[in-house]
Amino acid sequence: MNWISLWRPIERSPAVAEIVEAMREALNILRNHKLRSALVILGVMIGVASLMGMVATLAGLEKFIAQSISGNETPILSLQKVDFFSGEGEKEWEKRKNFTMEDVAALEMLPHVRGVEVEFNRGVSAKYRDKKSRLISLTGSNLPLLHVHSISIAEGRYFTQFEIDHRRNVVVLADKAAKSLFPDEDAIGKKIRINQYEYEVIGVLGRMKTIFGSLAENFMVIPYTSYQRDFLFWKQGPEINVIVEHERYLDEVKDSMRALMRARRKTPLAEPDDFAIIAAEAVLEFTKKVTDAVALVLVVLSSIALMVGGIGVMVMMLVSVTERTREIGIRKAIGATRRAVTWQFLVEAATLTGIGGLVGILTGIGLAVLASSLLGFPFVLPIGWVMFSVMISAAVGLFFGIFPARKAAKLDPIVALRYE
Repeated sequence: MNWISLWRPIERSPAVAEIVEAMREALNILRNHKLRSALVILGVMIGVASLMGMVATLAGLEKFIAQSISGNETPILSLQKVDFFSGEGEKEWEKRKNFTMEDVAALEMLPHVRGVEVEFNRGVSAKYRDKKSRLISLTGSNLPLLHVHSISIAEGRYFTQFEIDHRRNVVVLADKAAKSLFPDEDAIGKKIRINQYEYEVIGVLGRMKTIFGSLAENFMVIPYTSYQRDFLFWKQGPEINVIVEHERYLDEVKDSMRALMRARRKTPLAEPDDFAIIAAEAVLEFTKKVTDAVALVLVVLSSIALMVGGIGVMVMMLVSVTERTREIGIRKAIGATRRAVTWQFLVEAATLTGIGGLVGILTGIGLAVLASSLLGFPFVLPIGWVMFSVMISAAVGLFFGIFPARKAAKLDPIVALRYE
């Protein structure tokens, strides 16, 4: 197929010729009035760059959270006293009963359950010789913790079931905790003091990639039985995570957990659950709602900058109409229609804002890449937002160029020719 032969009739059409001529005129104005045009382009560029940069960074953050939550190959169901994602709060949490280790044993017996992780948490101080850490998170847990949180062992080992059963004073440090207490020496085999209790370091965990960065690595893990003996708060219950054999059993296990916990907590048939079973999908859905709301706010804020750029376009085009009054009069005197004059000024405005939009997109993408590298998020290029930014930047030029274009089109050619 001869594409050139197909293009020639389009190229020769009056409408296309008018647009091409208007674009050439816009580029001539850009060259002749560099400073004024640059200010207009800058205003549009700032609006589009801020929109693209923030939206791309937000998309990267959303993907990073999704990867952090759904990093396990097997699904995990979290058993909580309240569902904070659905609006339940502190009041319901205080009224409801804690879970018990008997609940954990019962959950382990359910079909298609690979394991049940328990966690007790509190803030403590840790000390090695003259080095003392800041407040650090102490977790009492069991063997499935490494699988649930997708953590590897960097040095040493994790504690064994024997050490859990016999309440041994052994501790595994997270990366930041190890560097805080042992900046210049090997941590394995050393004795540290957690509050007033002495524990032996048997392992150091690998680095974690989480939304909270190094803050999430400022913790240590001991057997939950040792935690219950030395650190348990009054009436503190465990947090529970159930590891399901396969995704196809997720709904079945969830229903079994619900029936079991209602029976164990003696919940009347007419009463709602006094606990919550939360899957990763619920967290992702909540995250998406939050990021979508933030994206909407960002669009509104960026629109303010685009409005400022649009006002600059209108001012520039009005000045341009005034400066070119005689030219407009000549064009109308030799046969130019109102439509042709209107098109000329609209295309000029759209060309200027379109250039600003393209520069803004490239700048915004550059800012997003920089933010991703600094924050450790994956870079995501939202193609839909790129197209939206191009369209909105051109639309700003058309919208704010209408008034100057109409003013130019309505000029009386005789009056315009007498203009000095």
